[in-house]
Amino acid sequence: MYYDFFNLKEHPFRLTCETKFFYLSPEHTHANAMMEFALIKRQGLMLLTGEVGTGKTMLVQHFLSRIDANAHKIVKLNQTQLTELELFQMIFLELVDDETKPEGSIRPLFKQIVAQIEKLREEKKHTIIIIDEAQNLEIDNLVRLFELSQKRIENEKICTIYLVGQNKLRETLEEPAVKEFISTINTKYHLSSLILEDIRKYIFHRLAVAGGHKSVNFDNEIFPIIETYTGGRPRLINVLVDHILTYSYLEDIKKITTRVVDDAIADLQWVPFGVQYAEEVRPKNKKTFEQERRSSYKLIIRSENKIQGEYYIRKKRITIGRHSENDLRIEDSLISRQHAQIIQQGRTVYLRDLNSTNGCFIDGSRVDIAPLEDGTDIKIGGCQLTFTRSTKNTPSKNSRSSENVLDFAKTYHS
Repeated sequence: MYYDFFNLKEHPFRLTCETKFFYLSPEHTHANAMMEFALIKRQGLMLLTGEVGTGKTMLVQHFLSRIDANAHKIVKLNQTQLTELELFQMIFLELVDDETKPEGSIRPLFKQIVAQIEKLREEKKHTIIIIDEAQNLEIDNLVRLFELSQKRIENEKICTIYLVGQNKLRETLEEPAVKEFISTINTKYHLSSLILEDIRKYIFHRLAVAGGHKSVNFDNEIFPIIETYTGGRPRLINVLVDHILTYSYLEDIKKITTRVVDDAIADLQWVPFGVQYAEEVRPKNKKTFEQERRSSYKLIIRSENKIQGEYYIRKKRITIGRHSENDLRIEDSLISRQHAQIIQQGRTVYLRDLNSTNGCFIDGSRVDIAPLEDGTDIKIGGCQLTFTRSTKNTPSKNSRSSENVLDFAKTYHS
């Protein structure tokens, strides 16, 4: 990709949680200090919130990397769409090192968890429970977690629980059923987006870790543009800057100017952060639409060797991902919010991975960017997409077509 072009040793803007790339902005430094304070003072419960992409998960990983594993038992869960019994059974299984089975009902299970935490305390280990994606917790789960966080021995709380989630979590805590427990949360922090100066430092920090911050020449004027289109959210910054560097590589441009950034943003079809995406308008004339569809490319979507749908590519660029803002939305837990793009440049069509977590594969090999030929099979998550020219034949009765956004059926994984 662009590594050699910019003398980089590795990918600087992947979306995976690698703590070596973590940039401790003043905002993240303060949040980390609050997490440490909650642990040292045995606060029992801390609330950490922030919008999608602000770096909550990376902050948690950084915090845990500094914890003495010999003095703590760490339980970290990010699957939160569970019943009360399922959640606490998962907590118990993470607490024990043997094959002890969790109880099958909540009251004895809760006592079983408390007893195990007390046992760990006797072994000089303090229990830390981190619940990521806590905005999805049911009310009963929140109430029970509050109850666990208030358990004491010798006037000291037996564990420290961190509830980490999006703003919806704060809204949930305003519900009458749990509002009375708000007073038990002594430590709260809301993680905000990066400000302009920290966006610049963040980008150069990641490039430095990747081994080549001095080999990438940025105009200072580009950083306000990046702030405008990402809102200062690290995840979006990663996607945008990665695309900027890819675009520069493809166009053989060494100096990153505002024109390069504008072109990259146009490629992504982004609008300023916070502005709603405009939907593509379907041609009103049905005959025109049919002609346009017949002369374009399409993707045939398969899951478990069955055709699930067809998507006609009528734009120079389409995005594929799990989020509703994508042109082709595939609801699959292995697919990222913005996973990939199909890009037409001249007579060539490319597949480009948008820093997805699980990648894009062609012929069994993971690719960052690759040309597509008629009949190329692409594996994304649990789906196979076959790239081909559309024909004059209409889609079969067993497949689904869409003129704008295709909401593909859920794909489940065992």
